[in-house]
Amino acid sequence: SMSSATTLYRIVAVCLLTMRAFSSNFTETQFPNMKPDRWPHKPVFVQAGVDMDVIGMGRNSPLPLGVPFEIDSRLFRGKVLLRFRNAKSDDPATHDEYFNGRKRLMQTVIQGRFKRPIKMSDVYVGSLFAHSLASAPPPMMTKIMDAVIRRIAPGVILDLSSQSPKVIALLAGTAQTMSIDSPGKEPDMTSPDIEENVASVLGEKVATTEKCKKRLGNPKKAASYMFDTDRVYTFHTYDNAMDYGRGTMHIPMYGEYDIKPSIGRQPLSLTAVTRDGEILYDVRVWHESHE
Repeated sequence: SMSSATTLYRIVAVCLLTMRAFSSNFTETQFPNMKPDRWPHKPVFVQAGVDMDVIGMGRNSPLPLGVPFEIDSRLFRGKVLLRFRNAKSDDPATHDEYFNGRKRLMQTVIQGRFKRPIKMSDVYVGSLFAHSLASAPPPMMTKIMDAVIRRIAPGVILDLSSQSPKVIALLAGTAQTMSIDSPGKEPDMTSPDIEENVASVLGEKVATTEKCKKRLGNPKKAASYMFDTDRVYTFHTYDNAMDYGRGTMHIPMYGEYDIKPSIGRQPLSLTAVTRDGEILYDVRVWHESHE
């Protein structure tokens, strides 16, 4: 049942956190040098984390929104596409095509190859912070957020009160769709919809999106699947709750909750990381109100 599963995940999360199973060497980035009135995607500035290179771009350049950019890290080489509903896009036409008629507030598509084989139970995605939060949300709000997040993704590690806060879940179970393809056969990452394609590689137990999310979002079950180095992986994730453009979260029966004051003067992150703290990709989103 849902409640016992939820309790189980809570216990797992607490165990993981108290064991400090997660290396928390999440490196701080500085507020952009560029004045906010010159930011190309005002009110946000999208910045590469320290452990990821963006091919052909300077360390302090704003990363594009709405068009893919190439990334390289110790673990992964590929492309990232970010779309934030309430931030200016570098490709307004496809931005509108993607968001019109949908409740979605953001989309990320990650496509590329792993540099070494790694268990699917070892790769997490979400938001990590280099410093403790300015104010952890009130307990009731944490409860509601917890429920919302767990509905979207079980196997979640929700840690809002430590020195290195994080809200992360297993990458393979969090992506709305995942496609595993031979090089050259991968889907167009800019198209509005990306089809699920994992069964041919991973088997019938994960044949549908539903089965895939359930199985690969569970750390125990995900441990028997691997990300290999010879295929191209495409992870398509979208969210109706988190508004990166405005720095708010839409919470059922509560409405829009401004998370910026709680976070303090540090960026939101979109990060994929291993249990040992190795980075696949790492993008920081600063808001003009951080200045």
